[in-house]
Amino acid sequence: MDNSARAPVLRFGPDRRLTALCAGLVVVAVGFVVLSEDGTGRVLAGLAALLLAGYAVTDLAFWPRLTATGEGVHIRTPTTRAVLAWSEVDAVRVDERSHLGLMSRTLEIDAGALLVVFSRRTLGADPREVAELLTAFSR
Repeated sequence: MDNSARAPVLRFGPDRRLTALCAGLVVVAVGFVVLSEDGTGRVLAGLAALLLAGYAVTDLAFWPRLTATGEGVHIRTPTTRAVLAWSEVDAVRVDERSHLGLMSRTLEIDAGALLVVFSRRTLGADPREVAELLTAFSR
């Protein structure tokens, strides 16, 4: 019997609700550009539409950003594509920083010359929880 068909797989990527919200806001911003007579406002709304469209397209094109299996991790970001066996992963850690009273957490996957950093937004989950799951997978 082939157990690979039942092997657990974890996938992490941007929350699709946020992607849909970005797409909806693109429509609103484009509507403002088309209907407004304010030149400065049109420029700002056009820039906002471009930025939000970039987020939405990137979220869809690079989903999932991180996939974990019993063999290792698959990373798909706009700047990095990698398939790493667990033996190649040196560390999985959470970096927590506080600046001006705001807490920031990121997940870091260190594989020698490759360091990939994921935010909560790009994972769609708390980096601490993802780190715990990845640590359990790597054993």
